[in-house]
Amino acid sequence: MEANLYIAAFAGFIGAFILTLLIYLLKLGGQNLDIPYLIGTRFVDPQNTQKVYTVGIILHLLIGAGWGVLYVFLLTAMVVTPNWPAGILWGLGHGIFVGSVMGIMADTHPEIGEDKAIPDPGIMGQKWGSLIPYYVLGLHIIYGASTLAIYYQFVFA
Repeated sequence: MEANLYIAAFAGFIGAFILTLLIYLLKLGGQNLDIPYLIGTRFVDPQNTQKVYTVGIILHLLIGAGWGVLYVFLLTAMVVTPNWPAGILWGLGHGIFVGSVMGIMADTHPEIGEDKAIPDPGIMGQKWGSLIPYYVLGLHIIYGASTLAIYYQFVFA
């Protein structure tokens, strides 16, 4: 089985777009989850909100494309068909990884901590709210399933 990494990147980009839309729907619902802002403030002064969001969203979509390539590359290397059921499992693992990194980021991110732009999220974002860990996992499961469903439609259908 050969992987088409261009289509994988495209599928990951679209999956990240879906993930980003869902993050902002949750934010409209009052949830304190804003991963593009978290990414953007790593590189841009938080006083420039427009630039923070521009950089954060672009990087989030590009990172999503990279994860799409990684998903497809690893699954095809294991001779597993990259489809939505596999995406659910990989998305769960991806969500656990990202949630763990969120807790570690407080040590290295210049804008996370007391008296800074972003409060410490803690492991899985649990310091941002009791439902955030579930959102982190659920959103990444949706990312994995949608990314691999898109990939499968382009490559196998």
